[in-house]
Amino acid sequence: MVIWSLQLLGGFALKRGGEPVDLPHRKDRSLLGFLCLNSDRPVSRDKLAGLLWADRAEEQARGSLRQSLAALRAVFGEDSDNVLLAGRDSVSVKPAGLCCDVEAFERAAADMATLADAPGLYSGPLFDGCEAPSLDYEQWLAPERQRLEDLAASVVERLSKVDISPRHLEPAIALARQLLRRDRLREPVYRALMQLLARDNKRGEALKLYGQCEAALVEELGVKAAPETEEVYRRILKGETAAAMQAESAAPAGHERPSIAVMPFQNISRESELDVLCDGLAEDITSGLGRFKLFSVIDRFSSAQVARSTSDALEIGRRLGADLVVQGSVQRLKDNLRLTVRLVDTATRLQKWSGQFSLKADDVLTAPDKIMAAVLPSINSQVESTLVERSRRKPALAAYEHLLVGIKHLRGYEPDDNRMAIEHFDKALALDPGFALAMAYRGFANVVFHGYETTPPDILNASLALIRRAAVLDPEEPRIWWLMGITLAYARDLDAEEQCYRRSVELNPSDANAVAALAIVLVMRGEHEAGLELFKEAFRLNPYHPEWYWVDFGSTLYVCGKYEEALAAFAHRSDPHIWVLSRMAACYAQLDRMAEAQAVVARIMQMKPDFRLSQQRSGSWGSDDTARFRAGMIKAGLPE
Repeated sequence: MVIWSLQLLGGFALKRGGEPVDLPHRKDRSLLGFLCLNSDRPVSRDKLAGLLWADRAEEQARGSLRQSLAALRAVFGEDSDNVLLAGRDSVSVKPAGLCCDVEAFERAAADMATLADAPGLYSGPLFDGCEAPSLDYEQWLAPERQRLEDLAASVVERLSKVDISPRHLEPAIALARQLLRRDRLREPVYRALMQLLARDNKRGEALKLYGQCEAALVEELGVKAAPETEEVYRRILKGETAAAMQAESAAPAGHERPSIAVMPFQNISRESELDVLCDGLAEDITSGLGRFKLFSVIDRFSSAQVARSTSDALEIGRRLGADLVVQGSVQRLKDNLRLTVRLVDTATRLQKWSGQFSLKADDVLTAPDKIMAAVLPSINSQVESTLVERSRRKPALAAYEHLLVGIKHLRGYEPDDNRMAIEHFDKALALDPGFALAMAYRGFANVVFHGYETTPPDILNASLALIRRAAVLDPEEPRIWWLMGITLAYARDLDAEEQCYRRSVELNPSDANAVAALAIVLVMRGEHEAGLELFKEAFRLNPYHPEWYWVDFGSTLYVCGKYEEALAAFAHRSDPHIWVLSRMAACYAQLDRMAEAQAVVARIMQMKPDFRLSQQRSGSWGSDDTARFRAGMIKAGLPE
């Protein structure tokens, strides 16, 4: 198969086996470029037609799209089936058939092993010198171009802090110069370039660059260079070695509490009506994130002030002391509004999560509430995982970070995870004895460590006392009430358990874990449909949920007599342990699919030859529901 390649960075160039291929029409080029940048998913024909031919009637626009696709097929010739996949309702590009420089650049930038190769792959801005075929296309292209430009800047900055070979210095320096020609206010790039030049034995150029940086900042913004930039200048002036500067610049900064900044949303359509929505979205996300309390949220006023002079994530992080930043935009597309939200690590400018949401323009007044229901849990999930990843790289962890790492271990399945969780919760409390959430998790971890329902009564009571003390210290923390509810489940106090979950949900309606726990209580009370609907709401609130959601949901479906659906839920467990397999066997048996039930039983007995139902834990389910599980397992043939 002939290898096709597409250059989108620094211009547009299509090649077949290394030889240039002419694609003369602007909209054909724009269509191919858009498909390549969305190669991870099919794009609907309606979206493509509206994006490129918004000035035409719907049927005429779809006809123009068909003509453009036909032109692309003619260019690719006998290779077209290996490059394009055009269905009735959607179109996509097959990455295996068409290599794109954007994908290669992003892949190199994401891996430290290939980071030094990234500068040579960034030839310039996305679609540089190419006129957008429509306003809608320009509104899509502008943020994509900026995202890649920011990623290129982060490549330069990261390379200035690691050891790279002499042959990689030249392209890194060239990329930094290229970026500064387009934006002379990228102060972090000045700092990176100064260090790269010093490493390349061009000390004079590095010192001169500091003057250029300072002049640009004074002229454009009326501000002086940051202390960090002045420090780099001072150290080069003193003749410090590149190795010494590299070692210090790579040292992590200490944070007492992780923080996040929510920036004002960009009104891409420039309609005054949307300004209020943009302000409201930033305010609602700021307020919503504040409910989770694992991190501090920068005041909205401060974020708005910084946003007036920069949109650069690294610079925002420096000015506000933020670890992460939420950025977004709103644009009108015919009768719809499109909201784009992204979460960016300020230390690297790497995008950690992004999402797109659409709504009817007529619903603009209710937009914040609708969007928050989808956005907040996703952002919270990604923020938490990002901070856990970052804490692993720090030599000294603050109390909040010990809590995060402890939670990560508590959710794990490795043999030593529960012990490690307790160790980190203890360290958090040693650093901050009044840290209520860490105290509650420490109490709950004892129950997990001792096997949930097999926890000795004295340890269970001590755990409850610790969690109750945490609730007195911080009664507004919803997760403390959730943890207390779970612990009460093993004390077999259903009424108190339900009260705790309801209090947790009242404090934070977006906490999917508490919503799922309350759903199980409703099912245990016989309110099956209400419980199942509430559990589905938990899935919607937490699309990045851990696998135990599927296990609990499967158990809930079993209790409701929905055995087929329970099997489907259990099947999501990537490596089902005996506890899950025994429930799957019960489902098959209740469906009278005995051959499949017996096959699962055989698998269980192979894994644990001495398996006995009497030795298995029942979980937090009541006696009637436990008997229902047991009956299905006996029917499947599991020994009592």
